[in-house]
Amino acid sequence: MAMPSIAAPTRATGYAWYVAVLLAAGHLVSFIDRFVMSLVLEPLKASLGVNDAQLGLLQGTSFVILYTLAAVPLGQLADRIHRRNLIIGGILVWSLATALCGFATSFWTLFGARVLVGFGEAALVPAAMSLMAGYFPRSQLGRAVSLFTTGASLGKSAALIGGGQVLAMLTASGGLSLGVFGDFAPWQGTFLAMALPGVLLAILMLSVREPARAATEVARPGLRDAWAYLGRHRAAFLLHTGAAALTVLTIQSLLAWTPSFYVRFFALTAPQAGLWIGTVTLVAAPLGHLSGGALTDLFQSRGSRAPVAPVIALGLTGVLPALAVFVANSSLMVSLVAFGLLTFFGTLAAPASLAGVQMLAPDRLRGILTALFLAATTMIGIGIGPALVGFTTDLMGGPQYLARALAVVIATVAIAGVLLALASRRPFAAASAAATAI
Repeated sequence: MAMPSIAAPTRATGYAWYVAVLLAAGHLVSFIDRFVMSLVLEPLKASLGVNDAQLGLLQGTSFVILYTLAAVPLGQLADRIHRRNLIIGGILVWSLATALCGFATSFWTLFGARVLVGFGEAALVPAAMSLMAGYFPRSQLGRAVSLFTTGASLGKSAALIGGGQVLAMLTASGGLSLGVFGDFAPWQGTFLAMALPGVLLAILMLSVREPARAATEVARPGLRDAWAYLGRHRAAFLLHTGAAALTVLTIQSLLAWTPSFYVRFFALTAPQAGLWIGTVTLVAAPLGHLSGGALTDLFQSRGSRAPVAPVIALGLTGVLPALAVFVANSSLMVSLVAFGLLTFFGTLAAPASLAGVQMLAPDRLRGILTALFLAATTMIGIGIGPALVGFTTDLMGGPQYLARALAVVIATVAIAGVLLALASRRPFAAASAAATAI
């Protein structure tokens, strides 16, 4: 017998915002564990004797291997099982894997640990987005998602500032000794320390209640249903996913290599670079995320049938002039201001990217479609972006060409993203209306 349909909430409660804050904290911790790698690139490079191409593989490609393979089955699980428990399991897995990075003694052992980090993090976003869509009405979803994506930027700052301070202390003390577990270089000890917040968060997540699902979940939709729905609305999904993937590539490539940029061209130490970059990110990124969420909701409230496209296009357009100043200026302060503008405009587009796929997906397919979306955007944005910059740097002649490689890669990608976002408006409007009607 079919269950009665469960009405979507008309207004978010205080508890809904509490859940959103905890999910944002999960995103924060995941990005600490994801981005601490960028902080320790230079000492790691000296310790393990790797080149820039290998550093790019460690930052991006290793992370996405299991992330993309696991995203779809984990997205299916998010449509079927207790989403909070799925998130807790993912947190514990990626925290353990981050600790294992601290035990790595070669490129390949570190590569393997990073693969496991990606597997754990693949559980978070599909389940978190599905939870948010259950707690928030469409009119407030942009702001809720912007809070979630703000957590990611705060995680980047925490990785750079907090991780930088840990790295500085361990460098001053000559490393970390854990008795029977052995002695660890400063960069290894930094990984071990950054794994600890996840354990606390997993405990706090036990306070999250599972919201009621719509009755259509009884049908237990599978991958075939998702592909059929994607096929009917392929133009909207392809164009939106393409624009979103290039947004991710822009942000991830920039943040993956900015610490090395300041170490190489401004003679900062890794902890100094982390402090400066983390502080700028701490201010600019939340402003970008919250502005992007507010703009998305503003376009939605004014009746726009494709409210995310102009936000993505605006963000990626703003990246271009800021990028020119960032890579060409010899003043540290001017370069940092330009980096702040780059971060603001790049993150402006992020909430619209994630909110957009929720608008395109009907409730019963939201988890799996979000997982497919994340698999694609992560493979392109994280799997290709940092590695592409590293390979481009080596092809141009070596480490001294990093600034030029960043300029070429990010400018090309941002322009392409603007074009895809603008092209998505009409098919997005039709597909979004169809999702609402189901």
